[in-house]
Amino acid sequence: MSNQKLTAAMAMFFLIGASSCCSLHKKDAARSLKKGYATEDLAQYADPMSGTGGNANCFPGAVAPFGMIQWSPDTGNGQHKGGYYCDDTSISDFSLDHLSGVGCTYGEDFAMMPFMGALPTLPPAGRGEFASGFSHGNESVRPGYYGVSLDNGIKVELTTTARSGFGRITYPSGSATSIMINAASDINRSEEAAIYIDPDHREISGWSVGGFFCHGRGRDHDQRKVYFCEVFDRPFAAWSAWSNDTLTKGATAGSGNTAGAYITFDTGNDRTVLAKVAISYVGIDNARGNIKTESPLTEFSSADFDKTAEKTHQIWNDRLNKIQVSGGTPEARKTFYSMLYHALVGPCIVSDANGQYYGYDAKIHKTHGNRVQYGVFSGWDIYRSECQLLAMIAPKEASDMAQSLLLDYQQGGTFPRWGVATQDSGVMMGDPAAAMIADFYAFGARDFDTKASLAGLVRAANDPSVYSPLAKTHERDALADYLKLGYVPEHQKGGYGNVSMTLEYCSADFALAQFAKDLGDTQDYAVLMKHAQNWQNTFNAQSGYVEMRRRNGRWAPGFKNDVNKYDGTTAYVEGTAAQYTWMVPFNLKGLAEKMGGPEAASDRLDHFFTKLNEGNSEYANLGNEPCLNMPWIYDFLGKPWKTQQIVRRAETELYSPAYTSYPGNDDVGEMSSWYIFAALGMYPELPGSDALVFDSPIFPKAVVHLPHGDVTIIGHDAAKDAPYVQSMELDGKPSSKLWIHFNQISHGGTVIFDLGSSPNKDWGSDAADAPPSYQ
Repeated sequence: MSNQKLTAAMAMFFLIGASSCCSLHKKDAARSLKKGYATEDLAQYADPMSGTGGNANCFPGAVAPFGMIQWSPDTGNGQHKGGYYCDDTSISDFSLDHLSGVGCTYGEDFAMMPFMGALPTLPPAGRGEFASGFSHGNESVRPGYYGVSLDNGIKVELTTTARSGFGRITYPSGSATSIMINAASDINRSEEAAIYIDPDHREISGWSVGGFFCHGRGRDHDQRKVYFCEVFDRPFAAWSAWSNDTLTKGATAGSGNTAGAYITFDTGNDRTVLAKVAISYVGIDNARGNIKTESPLTEFSSADFDKTAEKTHQIWNDRLNKIQVSGGTPEARKTFYSMLYHALVGPCIVSDANGQYYGYDAKIHKTHGNRVQYGVFSGWDIYRSECQLLAMIAPKEASDMAQSLLLDYQQGGTFPRWGVATQDSGVMMGDPAAAMIADFYAFGARDFDTKASLAGLVRAANDPSVYSPLAKTHERDALADYLKLGYVPEHQKGGYGNVSMTLEYCSADFALAQFAKDLGDTQDYAVLMKHAQNWQNTFNAQSGYVEMRRRNGRWAPGFKNDVNKYDGTTAYVEGTAAQYTWMVPFNLKGLAEKMGGPEAASDRLDHFFTKLNEGNSEYANLGNEPCLNMPWIYDFLGKPWKTQQIVRRAETELYSPAYTSYPGNDDVGEMSSWYIFAALGMYPELPGSDALVFDSPIFPKAVVHLPHGDVTIIGHDAAKDAPYVQSMELDGKPSSKLWIHFNQISHGGTVIFDLGSSPNKDWGSDAADAPPSYQ
């Protein structure tokens, strides 16, 4: 690329930047100066409504980055996995906790619904008792705020801080103004619940025991008790409470399998009712304390609501400004920032403002210093790219997340596989915490007890007895056979998906080996790297696929490459042999050799990517995690232009800013983080490693603001139909390498791509240019 071309591009950037700076308010300008870069209005592109259709399972309600509380509407019958579905035409209630983009129902506690009229004489018959119709045209949604004018004339507006919510309800003129609060609204059923009415302090509080993430009802190991406290801006005119099927007028408490309250307000002079609410996993006093700390009752006016909404919106805008993209289509910018928004919704804070949290040992603990305890670790999903993204742009939070995982292990007995609020659900398989913590460390989040983390993870990788008595899970269910046989056999007791378990353990061992090496532990590094190659024990040279083996070493009969189950056994979790065979990201050179060489492997990939999102089949399924690394495999085979082509197809065909904007569950930001890395032109292919493997950027310019310097990514002639890299420069020097270490740019750097609409089959095609494989 010529210097003249670069100078012109930089000049255009500075002109755009100058224009943006001129539009900043003085407060924003001061904030920008302190940061060292100008804060742009990027939150305008982020749409919380994206992913509320299809099967992404996102929610549109108010939440702060990594927020403990997610105050969001529940639509239809309230039984959606995210609570809300864009095709529904009614809202049943507004509840306080939701998981973003997950594959199972969870939460929806303390559902509240305003209604017109006097207090009912019976408890509600169901979630839809006071449902009202609504239309998307009457919704107003932005980061940190949700508002809707219901068909019954009531307007509901919600905003949040990290641990509290602020609601504004405006009733139309007419009959009495009331609200229903259901303490037993857990979507998977509340086992017990209680509610307390304190008219003297205009307060409602209570608790619920529920949970059951992905396991259904009747199991207690992933239950959790959650508490709430809500305070209103005016006295109650009348109230009643119910316990099970009995409602008592004037009662100030209710408890049972179901419990809740009705309240009526005097709105003769003011039809707008304000409410402040918080949750806690420790107690009602702590929920009350979360309100006092983050949303003081001395600031309880409609103007204060607007200030809170604006403050949270600005917090979101600051977060989104960690990556500033320029140019591209408006649709691409909306997609990018909607994805970045969702990538920052979780994991979620579980410690209260006073530092207390409910630990994995069922005891109350307190964080030290200014640390925060986190939960909602969708481990099987987010180790692939979400953890790396958070470490880059939110290293303080990512470090606390790593420390939280360590504390979960120290208090509960194992590192969680899929940790919800106060306990590991035990969902999925493998040992994702090893990769998560290694990812955090590799990409710059290092303010945690690395020595203790390594010791605990190495123990879990070598000791089959590592067990959590409360979660009732071993960290590695099949570890004894894995260490003895070199693979997880068919009919393994404990866990499921034996071929998938083997490959997940291999990836965990590789990631943990990188962590050990970085900390100077060469002995464990060598052992773990040897274990990582156990994937070869599942590769059947006759079929060319990873297959299920019996304990005696024989291959199980009935193999097919496009099913997840054969011989009466689940071999592959949420995938098939055709998909899982490629999940050896740390030794793709060795895998290609087993397939007959790079050309043979490339030909197989060509067929594999005939379809991009085909579910359980012989084709790719980029809507689910096992396939997410696979578009970049061509880089290892000397054909990077095919990576560039497939990634761009996925970006444009599978993602958008629309309601149905995802190819699958977002899984607490994992799919969103995939898009972010893909759009920037580089992806963390190898778990636990800081290697970034190139595709091509979709924007003419992107600046990633890291703690120690900015990374600038230039895409000359970037366009939707120009994914092909013609040449590249790294910090001013031409390069044909298809990867870099994050460490090379962690203190700042510039990567410049020249792009075109036709592939340059020479650039990056030499074997020496390929990313690393560890054999």
